[in-house]
Amino acid sequence: MPYEWTMASITTRQLAAMAGCSHATVSLALRNHPRISEATRKKIVDLASASGYSRDPLVSTLMTQLRTTRRNRATEKLAFLTLWDTRDGWRKGHQDTSAFQRACVRAEELGYEIEEFWAKEPGLNAKRLTKILYTRGIRGLLLSTLPRPSGHFSLDWSHFATVTTGSTLLKPDLHRVVHSQFQGMSQLLHELRHLGYRKIGFTSLVDQSERSNQGWLARFLLHNQRQPAALRVPPLIVPKWSPTKALQWIEKHEPDVIVSNIEDPLHLLRDAGFRVPKEIGYASLDRILPGDPYAGIDQLRGEMGAVAVELLISLLEGNQYGLPTHPRMVHVTSEWKPGPTVRRIRSDVTGS
Repeated sequence: MPYEWTMASITTRQLAAMAGCSHATVSLALRNHPRISEATRKKIVDLASASGYSRDPLVSTLMTQLRTTRRNRATEKLAFLTLWDTRDGWRKGHQDTSAFQRACVRAEELGYEIEEFWAKEPGLNAKRLTKILYTRGIRGLLLSTLPRPSGHFSLDWSHFATVTTGSTLLKPDLHRVVHSQFQGMSQLLHELRHLGYRKIGFTSLVDQSERSNQGWLARFLLHNQRQPAALRVPPLIVPKWSPTKALQWIEKHEPDVIVSNIEDPLHLLRDAGFRVPKEIGYASLDRILPGDPYAGIDQLRGEMGAVAVELLISLLEGNQYGLPTHPRMVHVTSEWKPGPTVRRIRSDVTGS
């Protein structure tokens, strides 16, 4: 957030005289505006600091409101860059569309408008995309998740404030809003133990585990380590879903509930004749729709989209452009949603 420096014994006009520049230059420099060179900004900030200036939060809030009011007379645009192989590839999953829709709503509430750009359009390279965005006066970028983990994307970042969601973009390291898969698994394990489940199994796909930055797996392995040997179920993480391998894993280890971010285990249990949840339960790490017919964790993708917009606007308000020296990672917590695929199997238990 931009801020105003104040001190009763000296004014910004006096500071400008001391620095040998205009009052406007001092004001912009103290707000870290990109129009001011780094050398001039450092000179003024150092001078302000030496003079004993301190932030006045009331003045800062007022000035932010005044600038926002002026800007809102002509709604400023934010760009939503999609990085999928096709223009509408990202729309196939409710996760990304939910985040996008909520981001649009939150942006409008704050006086902004989001416009979609397909960053992988044929013939569109990083230089041309940078020029298009800059010419359009767009300074804030929201990057979509990528279709595959550990992705890279290039742009002249110096012109933009940028936020992404999820963990699929590896380089560059940007400010990002993510669901904490570690916390989500913790919450799910707690709820299942509270219901009385003790022998818990976890299965997923290799690429899905990588997309989660191994957060689910890390927390499950910690859970397993704390379990008595007789209650430990090794995780089943496979490159491609295999009903045969999964069934062998179930028959060998006999979990009383299976947790996963995919629905395949639930379909397998029913196809194999297991009575869910009487004989074995199922809980999802990624319960997407309100009407999904199973228990699990809602990652609150819509909330992630809204928080990403709020973070991006705070960067714009603070004139923080370019690649961050210390990227921020904002975690959005999840919610447990009960469902018909789990049941209470013991009453004398406590969560952990």
